Amino acid sequence: VIIKRGRLRPIAIDLFAGCGGLSLGLEAAGFDVAVAVEFDPIHALIHHLNFPETTTICQDIRNLESEKLLHLIKEKNINSIDLIAGGPPCQGFSLMGKRQLDDPRNSLVFEYLRIVKDLQPKYFILENVPGIASGKHKQFLDELINEFETIGYRITKPVKVLDASLYGAPQKRKRLIL
Repeated sequence: VIIKRGRLRPIAIDLFAGCGGLSLGLEAAGFDVAVAVEFDPIHALIHHLNFPETTTICQDIRNLESEKLLHLIKEKNINSIDLIAGGPPCQGFSLMGKRQLDDPRNSLVFEYLRIVKDLQPKYFILENVPGIASGKHKQFLDELINEFETIGYRITKPVKVLDASLYGAPQKRKRLIL
């Protein structure tokens, strides 16, 4: 835990970080985001500019070894990870898109699972579009829930779709949260 402004703050890692919307919310909720991972170099640069105290990694998560994240955490003299948060790409699950089961981006939810399994944070938050819970795509959600429970996490059920505007976001934005 980093001491910031005279108090202890829990530590988070932001996966699929984009330019930092989730990191901003985590910091507002009292977390220090120690590391963020973003594939797109422009978004990773913007994240770095928005959160200069966070180590931002510009890398495809499929090629990211969990040991690298642990090494970066330990370099900051952090002993444990309280939270891993992230929103894997949703285009393949979105009701607005083609909803192709074989969209390669769909498998990225399992890369998120791999990192959580390897690092064993106290908690995790995975957000995605409501479409991941409907039709044939529900198999991804069911498998994820089963795997998270197998590695020792308790999932709040029933899984709900929340409207972000009810939690302070300036737009109606429905998201499934695990």
